[in-house]
Amino acid sequence: MNKKTYMLPGDERIVAGNAKEFVHELRVGSWMDSDCTDEQYMHNFAERYVVQSGVRIATDTPEKFLADLIRTGYAKEM
Repeated sequence: MNKKTYMLPGDERIVAGNAKEFVHELRVGSWMDSDCTDEQYMHNFAERYVVQSGVRIATDTPEKFLADLIRTGYAKEM
């Protein structure tokens, strides 16, 4: 499996082979919500993101979640 590197704000990097792994790594590295499920984390993250930026992030699948983070500029594929 080819892994990709994603840059996040604050020069944080996530290396993941797919969107599900990306969400998992994002949650594990979070100081918020690291003890919830990956699905719960996506929902919690999206709620915070819309408050901070006014932009909605899809949470129905990890693939749509990651695609929206890339679309909004939160994550950049390297």
